[in-house]
Amino acid sequence: MKTLVALVPVLIISYASSNLQAASPELEAAKTDGARGMITLRVVDSKGIPVENAQVSAGFYNPHNRNDTSERMTDTNGLCSITGVSDSQMRYTITKAGYYKTSEPYWFYRRGENCVQNGRWQPWNPTNAVVLKEVRHPIPMRAKRVDAPVPVQGTPAGYDLEVGDWVAPYGQGKQPDMLVTYEATIKAPLVFSNQLTIATSNKLDGFIRMSKDKWSTFVSVYEAPTNGYLSPVVLSLDRTQEHIQKKEQLGESDYLIFRMRTVLDEKGNIISASYGKIYGPIEYGELDNDRGGVRFIYYLNPTDSDRNIEFDPSRNLVTNPGRTPVNMP
Repeated sequence: MKTLVALVPVLIISYASSNLQAASPELEAAKTDGARGMITLRVVDSKGIPVENAQVSAGFYNPHNRNDTSERMTDTNGLCSITGVSDSQMRYTITKAGYYKTSEPYWFYRRGENCVQNGRWQPWNPTNAVVLKEVRHPIPMRAKRVDAPVPVQGTPAGYDLEVGDWVAPYGQGKQPDMLVTYEATIKAPLVFSNQLTIATSNKLDGFIRMSKDKWSTFVSVYEAPTNGYLSPVVLSLDRTQEHIQKKEQLGESDYLIFRMRTVLDEKGNIISASYGKIYGPIEYGELDNDRGGVRFIYYLNPTDSDRNIEFDPSRNLVTNPGRTPVNMP
């Protein structure tokens, strides 16, 4: 597949100078020379239970000592206090066997606030709750990176998630789990309109859009929800030379949970369904041959009616998952 043409708008935000308070001399000195900061982390699992003996590694950013680091262990209450000198922030990483790694920044400096007193960042020693998601039951899944032209523009093309290919006559797929439609009109450089619609062929199927837990190496929920699925998902970008008129994307911070091949009994209860997830971003754009292309990663639980979507990257059921490994849980 040839390279997709990236059409990324630039958003410029300006602030009126009258809305910004002048920084105090002490704050300016802290931003230049650093100030001492202290924070207490309360590490809990996804159920809110304190995690004891988790290793906390913290690095403080300062202009004089880039290697100001701290290593601590959480106590029986999941608490760990850290101090260091920083000109703006620190980043902590928390690990423990049986848990997914958590990593996040903590900002001492907050724009527009007088957040330094007597050489200390304020508030001094706040307690922040941090979630360390436990490893529950990772399973083998069909995980695949789709990076392909859409077979036809302006008309739905079926994609079989189990086979991992377009439905005939465009590929070896048999059941159109997703109907992918790409439409584009390009009038001039940076003047275009394009749209990607992902629908389901079964009216009982659908998608739920969610935000990733980007602080964890396991970014999704553990199980697919029982209801709330909708179809279609419509992504679009319309712009003129000067303005973005319409924008709806599934970005790096987003993902979709899907339910496919849903079958109900006579009482309306689900007796069979397939569950999985699509990690953002979903990318799409024009190719050199004027056909639309799509890129995304999906994970399909192979067990009927099992809502578990915690993937074990060491047990991918797809032998050819794409050009690069699919290694996120």
